Amino acid sequence: MQRYLIMFVVFMALCVCIAGCSSPEPQGDLKILSADLRTHEFTGGMPQSTATVLGQAQNVGTASIGVAQITVEFYDAGGRLIGTASTTKDNLKPGEDWQFSAQIVGPDAWKSVKYKASTSMK
Repeated sequence: MQRYLIMFVVFMALCVCIAGCSSPEPQGDLKILSADLRTHEFTGGMPQSTATVLGQAQNVGTASIGVAQITVEFYDAGGRLIGTASTTKDNLKPGEDWQFSAQIVGPDAWKSVKYKASTSMK
């Protein structure tokens, strides 16, 4: 009986070791390295302006990202949301850099003084 118990304990220890020692699946991981907000107010017949976030992102993971997306929310000085823009890139390989641009256009876009950028992957 004791022999079967020892064999069972050894078997379970091997199962735990094999499960814990297996290599994890490669994963993509999108990271924004830098970003800069720029605004421009147009003059003329129609009051329009733009707010643009230009930046650099990178796949810092170990696998390709099928669809990489960056979403930017633009806010005025009072913290009110002015608009949202997003941009995507297909098949971002591990270590690959992406120069991205997300822009809103409208009469109040020039009021953007801060932004929040987020990433997602599919």
